[in-house]
Amino acid sequence: MNQTKLTLLLAAALLAGVCIGFFANAAIIRARIQRFSRIPANMPEHITHRLAKRLDLNEEQRRQVLAVFEAHSGRMQEAREQNRALIESLIEEARLEIARHLTPEQQEEHKQILAEIGERHRKNRALIRAFRPPPPPPEPNGGEPAESESR
Repeated sequence: MNQTKLTLLLAAALLAGVCIGFFANAAIIRARIQRFSRIPANMPEHITHRLAKRLDLNEEQRRQVLAVFEAHSGRMQEAREQNRALIESLIEEARLEIARHLTPEQQEEHKQILAEIGERHRKNRALIRAFRPPPPPPEPNGGEPAESESR
């Protein structure tokens, strides 16, 4: 009887440890995704706001800085898209070259592996979108930083 109780106690402790580890790991992953996916929806305004706070920009300077960021943001987005397209084409080229060195059976397994990787990437993107914080609320007084009100 005592040995049965001891076995049940050890099994319960093991199960509790597994559950705690599982949920702690999930919480850590969610926290990391949240921390690394904090990219505001409107980056030029976000950067301008932060610079305005740190540099104590007046309203005219703030408008000028925002105009500079907005003027360059389109080109930066184009560069990101071009790089993404280039990287995707290089990856596809490498995949095709790898497939040429595989047997037909290995090629089928390779396709399965690529499908699994693609599914994992889709899930990760969905998870990142789910944890992306909402855009910051509009600032009071026509966009002036709140700190300048107390001066």
